[in-house]
Amino acid sequence: MPPLLKNIIQDSSKHWLEAALDSYDQTTLRPPKVRDYFSPSSAHQCPRAIWYMATGHEQDAPSANGLRRMMTGTVYHTFIEEKLEGAGILVSSEQPVTWDDPPIRGSYDAIIERTSDKKHLLLEIKSMAEPKNRKYKTVPKPEHLIQWNLYSLMTDLEEGIILYVNKNSQVYEICEVRRDPAILDPALAKFKKLKSYLDEDKIVPYQVNENHDWCNFRTTCERDYFTKGI
Repeated sequence: MPPLLKNIIQDSSKHWLEAALDSYDQTTLRPPKVRDYFSPSSAHQCPRAIWYMATGHEQDAPSANGLRRMMTGTVYHTFIEEKLEGAGILVSSEQPVTWDDPPIRGSYDAIIERTSDKKHLLLEIKSMAEPKNRKYKTVPKPEHLIQWNLYSLMTDLEEGIILYVNKNSQVYEICEVRRDPAILDPALAKFKKLKSYLDEDKIVPYQVNENHDWCNFRTTCERDYFTKGI
């Protein structure tokens, strides 16, 4: 669906071209829906935020820059997958996988074939900007390790790589990883606990110790907790 002309005209603080592009980006957002499964990419998030997502609540409106970053990340995924295929090491990509208990569903980035021994490896692709503070450059990031481990379980591949592409320098950061029960087991336990809340139709309690600055459901959560007391 093309962007609405009224949205472009109303946003008079932007150049008309920027407004048109940002208006289009808004049309790419997926509407909320009730889910009977969890996503590996959300496993690191606050349990209450995951509950809101599973029950079909509306997310806070993302910023224009946030949408641009997400869409740029998709472009990098496509770019790397094309290179993997051209290099003759791509086995498969973007294939759906599931797990029953707890219910998990997602699509892995790629399975590649190692050139030395033809072994299949699970590949996760991430793009990142050069951090302003060098102390935050450490990779792989914890949330990406959780995601990779869940896909490792669902694909039955115990070895793999998390590939980071630096969007500023185009430098690759290649992190070889193996399935780690110390990472995987807590993620599964978290999803199982959330499933019990969903089955009992109970809201997950407010998580005092979570970082709420980047929560996609912050407005809804704070309204429920501070206004409704739930």
